[in-house]
Amino acid sequence: MKAARFAIAFAAFALLAVAAASDDPTLNLPGVLDLTPDNFDQHVNGRKHVLLELYAPWCGHCKRMVPELQKLGAKITSDPKLDSRVVVAKVDADKHRELGERFGVKGFPTVLYLARGKPVDKHDTYQGARTYEAFLEFLEKALENDKSFARSLSMDALATKFLEAAEDGRAAVVEEVKTAIAALSGDDKASGDLYERYMGKAITKGQDYFQTEYDRLERLMGSAASPAKLAEVARKASVLSAFIPSLNTQEPEEAAEEADVEADSEEVAEEDDVEEFEDAEDGEFEEVEEDFPEEAHPEDALPQDGPTEEDLAEEDLLAQEAAEA
Repeated sequence: MKAARFAIAFAAFALLAVAAASDDPTLNLPGVLDLTPDNFDQHVNGRKHVLLELYAPWCGHCKRMVPELQKLGAKITSDPKLDSRVVVAKVDADKHRELGERFGVKGFPTVLYLARGKPVDKHDTYQGARTYEAFLEFLEKALENDKSFARSLSMDALATKFLEAAEDGRAAVVEEVKTAIAALSGDDKASGDLYERYMGKAITKGQDYFQTEYDRLERLMGSAASPAKLAEVARKASVLSAFIPSLNTQEPEEAAEEADVEADSEEVAEEDDVEEFEDAEDGEFEEVEEDFPEEAHPEDALPQDGPTEEDLAEEDLLAQEAAEA
């Protein structure tokens, strides 16, 4: 009898221990970076959109966010579009107080959004619900608004030069692009190759090619193709936008400011379980939990023009993937 009671008690204790461990904010979560003063600037540098949690291990609300971040990290790693353009990260700001002070953290958790192309000190405080669904909607909307993610100022300058060049001078601009691409690598080279490709197409088909092809790619973005294929289409459309003056009222790095997605700021009452923590030496930190209603984001209307003859093989492939999905 005593043995049975002991076994039951031990099992209950083990379950509690597992539950407590699963809500530990310091846990390593796949798809979620753990940042310190040593690696922070390496990952938060304006090259990608960043959703950053600054937490304290003792914070109850931070613990409740762990399962939500875990689901978000899994989604990031499984979606090429998100993985190539978004960083989800967390910082133990109780341990690394220099980072907490850098961002003026007064309470936990603090969730910040740092848009691609903007200085780190131009961050925004995330005001939405702290759930997987709300985080994902926020990031997807940010990516939708950031049409220039695959572009660069140097390559855009050559795109402008190409558009302004006389017909017999455009081939020389393409040669300049080839020279610039030779110094690039990784994603930058992949985008550079697209600049060269589209300039060559325009020389053959005329300047109207840019808008026609962009419209086609925008339609394909609404298909049910694989995430990897959709990420490829999004990169192509991003580079093409550099050749369409009506889409370029801002520089690429500044256009990311349009991705400052904010949920409804209507204030609600704080929950009864608000806790406060006072550190006698370093000041007062407050654990705060606020819920904000999610904002409706109507889908943008897609162009309705018929498809061009260009790249029909690619379009057929997307249609096939959609049928098999």
